Amino acid sequence: MKNRIDVFLVIVGMITGFIVILMHLTGLWPCAAISKFDKLFLPNNSNITTIKNEDGNLNNFIDEIHYLLVNLFRCT
Repeated sequence: MKNRIDVFLVIVGMITGFIVILMHLTGLWPCAAISKFDKLFLPNNSNITTIKNEDGNLNNFIDEIHYLLVNLFRCT
């Protein structure tokens, strides 16, 4: 089987373009989605109970992902 890196790059480009078009049509950009996520699912909300897994607290994992996404998209 040949290396088909060009096919992979075209697929990634088409998926990225499709996502950008959907974001433009819906008006839901990454920072807006993150801010809506903050209001609904962050562990500081009193409606959320602490979820435990094998490695400890899942809320710490959610906080870390949130921190990385905010810094990635440079949301204020």
